[in-house]
Amino acid sequence: MARMKLIPNRSIIEGKRIIFCDDSVVRGTQLRDNTKILYEYGARDVHMRIACPCLIHPCEFLNFSTSRSALDLAGRKAIYQIEGTEDTDLTDYAIDGSDRHSAMIAKIIDELTLTSLRYQKLDDLIAAIGMPKEKLCTHCWDGSSYF
Repeated sequence: MARMKLIPNRSIIEGKRIIFCDDSVVRGTQLRDNTKILYEYGARDVHMRIACPCLIHPCEFLNFSTSRSALDLAGRKAIYQIEGTEDTDLTDYAIDGSDRHSAMIAKIIDELTLTSLRYQKLDDLIAAIGMPKEKLCTHCWDGSSYF
């Protein structure tokens, strides 16, 4: 796992609107720590753009999104805060633009103290890959497939 150490330069951060681009938000702990530093150094806004959809299911094959509990995932933690239970249908949370998906994103924004957060839409990611969804594992994002 790559580790990033944010070494801020106050003169290029103070009063600025900052945007991060990253591949994914798994637990969000590193992002939350970096966001805190940016605000301490005077950033006016901190925006996040993510190249994949929000992870709401642990990966069955790779350990990047597995942990002691699915609730360690930023998306699942937000869902738990909304629903108050782990036993809930996650279908609507995986649909970009649904009320539940929007509520989940709002919780993640609050948790990570971001100004804004946008994830890639699953349909757009599939289109960018250029293969039919049936040939891809999208379990981490929508729980619909295993290979």
